[in-house]
Amino acid sequence: MEEHSSLNGNFKYVRMHSATSINEILEVNDIQRLDHLARMFAKYQMTGKRYETKAWHAYFRRIAANPIIFYQNNAALFYEDNQYESENFEVTDPTLIHGDLHIGQFHYYLNDISGEPVFSVRQHKKKLAPFTWDLKRLAANLALIAYCQCFSDNEISEILEVFAQQYIRSVLLPYKNMLTQKSSHDIKQSHHLKPPPLQKQCSIIGSLKVEHRMHEIDWQSIDSVKSLMILAEQLAITTAHLHCQPPITVCSMPDVPNLMIENNADCCTRAIQTSLNSYVKQRQLIDEIRLFAIMYAEIAERDFQIFFKNFRNERIFKGPDTLMNTQIQHPLANARRVAILIIGGGIGGMATALSFARAGIRVRLLEKNTELGEVGAGMQLAPNCSRLLDRLGILQQVQANAVFPKQIVWMDALSGERLTCIDLGKKFVKKFGYPYIVVHRADLFQALHQACLESSMVTMETNRTVTSVDERPKSIMVECADGMRYDCDMVVAADGLWSSLRKFVCDDGPPISVGYVTYRGTVKIDQVSKEAGLENVQFWIGPNMHLVQYPIRRGELFNQAAVFKSKRLPDDTDRWGTKEELNETFSVGCEHVKNTLELLQTNFRWPVYDRNPLSKWSRGRLVLLGDAAHPMLQYAAQGAAQALEDAWALTAAYKKHGPSKIDAIFREYEQERIPRSSKVVQFARDIGTYAHQNGMEKMARDATLRLIILLTSQLLYVKRRNYYE
Repeated sequence: MEEHSSLNGNFKYVRMHSATSINEILEVNDIQRLDHLARMFAKYQMTGKRYETKAWHAYFRRIAANPIIFYQNNAALFYEDNQYESENFEVTDPTLIHGDLHIGQFHYYLNDISGEPVFSVRQHKKKLAPFTWDLKRLAANLALIAYCQCFSDNEISEILEVFAQQYIRSVLLPYKNMLTQKSSHDIKQSHHLKPPPLQKQCSIIGSLKVEHRMHEIDWQSIDSVKSLMILAEQLAITTAHLHCQPPITVCSMPDVPNLMIENNADCCTRAIQTSLNSYVKQRQLIDEIRLFAIMYAEIAERDFQIFFKNFRNERIFKGPDTLMNTQIQHPLANARRVAILIIGGGIGGMATALSFARAGIRVRLLEKNTELGEVGAGMQLAPNCSRLLDRLGILQQVQANAVFPKQIVWMDALSGERLTCIDLGKKFVKKFGYPYIVVHRADLFQALHQACLESSMVTMETNRTVTSVDERPKSIMVECADGMRYDCDMVVAADGLWSSLRKFVCDDGPPISVGYVTYRGTVKIDQVSKEAGLENVQFWIGPNMHLVQYPIRRGELFNQAAVFKSKRLPDDTDRWGTKEELNETFSVGCEHVKNTLELLQTNFRWPVYDRNPLSKWSRGRLVLLGDAAHPMLQYAAQGAAQALEDAWALTAAYKKHGPSKIDAIFREYEQERIPRSSKVVQFARDIGTYAHQNGMEKMARDATLRLIILLTSQLLYVKRRNYYE
């Protein structure tokens, strides 16, 4: 009995044409590649169906499912590409592709109109080809499946290694032993293949009757490296079985001669075994298959994207020349299956991805920009932030580039008088368990980003702008501007202050501004005078203004941020909070404050916003996190810390309840995080109000600070303790 697992749909024998190498296919631009795809479809798929609207509608809906189905149903594309690649592996004798699943004699596909499976055995003109084509095609499918499941490059390479090794072991075993091994293996692992949908007997040379059982792969069951590795072993054993069986020659014409000498199992087996008779040859085959499959998975993904981006009209098609002008109102697009999708590649999104990864949970992260990175300058990290960075395993990397200030000093921006301070020394560290540090924002982001890159559980994609979300009965669909779609169990919106996804939870309008603007940047430390307080965080406070200064990046740079309230009403333009207003506001400051403006970078203007706290952060399978949920003013230096706390709490709830209980996950996450973050939002506002007092209120504040500096320090210490622990 011959069995073979069908990895393709409708296909026909393809005569090879001249072309280039697999490496060069990756270098061809999208327009040239699209033209090639269009001509392939015109030649092999449109024959006899050009005006059958119903058939084309069904066909396109089927191949739009994912890149795997796309290539299963269009095997001609693979063979056009495969013949470009030079066959380095030498086969001592030509072997018949009698077990090939794609251009051999077995044909298994779905009827485009009825959807019923069709099985047939056909005679082809061309019969001889290297057996490595079978293995490359199967390996390319395995690599593509793994790619779509977000497996890492190392995991994909390991799966392909197992596939090739299993094939070699199986084909080198004595034929009877191999059959025995296959039979026992199928008993243990057969649950990964669907029951055979069709059986049929065909006449062949002589009186032998062969039954062909067609297996379909259950793609939804392949959700782990282990399950795909089991499938790889099954396919390797089945392919080896087919390669070592007599070629099936269908003879419909009595005058057609049969190649009886090739109709011999021993002949086929010996040809392959001879080609694999040394470790060097085996290693050569494994490396060739692995390299080809990984490269071709990239080609397949690219083909799928450019094809459905440019050719989506299932109603009419008159040839490749019409493709560029073809458009439909609702384009067909790929839907990639993702368990957890994180929207936003900032500090909050990265921290969430890394938190899930550390818990052994696979995630995919989308960033709308073409590159991942953070803009900004210095930032202060309180002990509660350092504690979570330690749990994520990146605290040492962050601290390696950090500065450990001795004090937070409050200074009068008008008189230059020292008002009070918070000591950050040994008692502080002993109390909270971690020091208070200041870092460059890019250094914190880089530590998170590098950890995500090194994790096989995190997949990151750039240039993905989310345009819509659609709740489904058992999932949530996210669509991007380029047509890419993600069918998700859970979506985490970590897309920042101007979150496009927040409105799906609560459409509360734009962020709130009361007219404050920040100008900030860094200068080299040797440009700064010692009077700036190079060992401390200096907080210069004045009427509707303040200046923050501290060293960062191992003390090599000096961070400065000047904040003031514009006299104009805030709007969507940049005509308020201008450089002229900055200079006018700070001109009343002490000598040190005025001199600071000469070093302050004014090419980056940052309006200050926050939002009123929400009572709910989730809707359906979508949940907010970080600034998308609770943007806050910078005065408490808690923005990053609160995002990290969100990430940790969400991961903990997910681990506790499991992926099937999304409602319970979100409920616990919100119960823990909404009350705390709401208090921090208000605390930041209170600090801003206190620091920016004017007139009699400022005089009373300053007098109080002068009389009870120590007590004030202790009160501020206790106040902040609630947020640092």
